[in-house]
Amino acid sequence: MLQNQTESQALNRILIVEDEPDISDFLYETLSLTGYEVAQAYDGIEGLDKIEEFKPNMVLLDIMMPRMNGLEVCRRIRASESMRSIRVIFISAKGSLEEKLEGFQAGASDFIVKPFSSSELLARIEAHLRIDTLARDLELSETRYRQLIEHSPDGILLFSDDKKLLFANSRFKSMINIRSENLETGSTLKQLGEISPLFKEVGSLIKKVQETRLIVTRTVATNFQRHQPSVLEIRGIPSELPGSRVSMVQVVLRDVTEKHNMDKLLARTEKINSLGILTAGIAHEINNPLTGISNAIQMLQKDSVSIEKRQEMLELILANIGRITRIIDDLRVFSRQERLDSDRFDLIPAIEETLKLLRYQSESKHVDMQLLHDGRSYRIEGSKSQFQQLMINLLLNAAQSIDSPRGMVKVELTQAQLPVPSAQIKVIDDGCGIPEEQLDQIFDPFFTTKRDWHGTGLGLAVSHRIIQLLKGTIAVSSKIGQGTTFTLTLPLLSES
Repeated sequence: MLQNQTESQALNRILIVEDEPDISDFLYETLSLTGYEVAQAYDGIEGLDKIEEFKPNMVLLDIMMPRMNGLEVCRRIRASESMRSIRVIFISAKGSLEEKLEGFQAGASDFIVKPFSSSELLARIEAHLRIDTLARDLELSETRYRQLIEHSPDGILLFSDDKKLLFANSRFKSMINIRSENLETGSTLKQLGEISPLFKEVGSLIKKVQETRLIVTRTVATNFQRHQPSVLEIRGIPSELPGSRVSMVQVVLRDVTEKHNMDKLLARTEKINSLGILTAGIAHEINNPLTGISNAIQMLQKDSVSIEKRQEMLELILANIGRITRIIDDLRVFSRQERLDSDRFDLIPAIEETLKLLRYQSESKHVDMQLLHDGRSYRIEGSKSQFQQLMINLLLNAAQSIDSPRGMVKVELTQAQLPVPSAQIKVIDDGCGIPEEQLDQIFDPFFTTKRDWHGTGLGLAVSHRIIQLLKGTIAVSSKIGQGTTFTLTLPLLSES
C-alpha cells in the first residue's frame, strides 16, 4: 500500500512560490521526504516562469511577495488555458475572513494560515491530489466510453423524456448521411423530422417505450441512397440515471440489410423446397382434369358425336378447366412475394387457405388435415405470406412424419390469456415422433430428422425466424411412436 502511495505521489509535482527562504526550504524538505517532486520560486514573476518550465500539478503560493503578489499570480494561472487546472493553495500569515474570501475569489483551491503543522499541510495536499486523480480517472473513463459509443457499429441516439435530442454518435450521422450541424442538441422530434423521415418512426418507437417502460424493437425499410442501409433494426431502451428522476430513452439503430437479405434467401430456399414437395400432389390433381379434357377433345373430333353428347363434352371441358384454375389460385397463395411491411389479418382464413393447398399433397398419403377453432376472430399483425410459409413448413413436417396407411394432422386454434391476449396454435400429428435428444437441435439450420434426405434442414430454422418476426413463441413436445405437437403463441391485436 505504501509503495503504491509513493508511486502515486511521485507522479505529482508541487511548486513552492515563497519569498521567505527558511519557510521555502522547510516546505521543500517536508514534501521531498514524503515522495513528491518539488521545485522552488521566490517571487510571483519567477513563479509564473517556473510553472511553464516545471509543469506542476499544484502550487503552494504565498500572498505577500515582491514584484507580483500571490493573488495576481493566482488570477493569471486561472486565466491561462494551459495552467487553469493547477491546484493553488495559499499559505499566508493573513488569515482573516476577508483575506480568505479574496483568495478564493482569485481562484484558490484552499487556504492555509501560518503557522501551520506539517501533518495538516500534507493531509490537505494529499486530499487535493486525490481529488485530481479521481477527476483524471473520471475524465479518462468518460473519454473511453465516448470513444466506444462514437466508434460503435450501431447508430446511437439519446432523447430526454420530453423527446428532445441529447446525443447522437458519428455512426448514426454517417448511417443516414446527415451533416453534423443539422443534428443540434435540444432539437425536438418535429424539427428532426424535417431532416429525415426516419425520425417519424423513431418518435413512434419512443412513445411506445414511454408508455410501456419496456424495450421495443422494430424493423423498417428505408429509402436511403445507394450504399446506405436498406433495412434498419430500431431498438428503444428506457434509461434512468441511478438516484435521479430524469428518465431518458436510448435509441439504437442497427444495419440489418445483409441479415435481412440472408433471411430472405434462406426463406426462399425453403419455399422452393416446399413447392417441390407440393408439386407431386398438385401434379396429380392437375393431371386428372387434363386427362378428362384430352379425352373429351378426342371424342369431339369424331363426326359421329351427337349434339347432346357434344354439349356434355364441352361442359366437362369447362368444369375441368375451372378445377385447374382453382388449383393454380390456391398455389398462388403460397408462391407470392413476401412483404417487409406488416399486414393485419385473421388467422382462421389464413390457415384454411394453407390447409386447402396442403390437402393436394397429403391426400396421396391418406393424411386427414383438420382445423379446430371456436369461430371467434383472431387478428394479428405481421406478414400473412410469412405466416402461411410457417404453417406450410410445420404441416409438411407433420404429414411426412406419418408412415401409417391413415394419419391425422390437427390444427387447434384457441385463445390464451398470457401477459397479453394471444392466439395459441397447436399443430398435432400422430406420426413417428422425434427422439428426445434431438428436440434441442430441430431449430438449428441444416439439421434434419428426415431419413430420406429430402429435407434441406432449413424449414424449422426459417419457421423459428418467422415466429420472432411475428413477436411470438414456438415450442415442441414429442414422443417416439405417438406423434409431435408444435405450439405457437402469437400476440393478438386489441379490439379497440
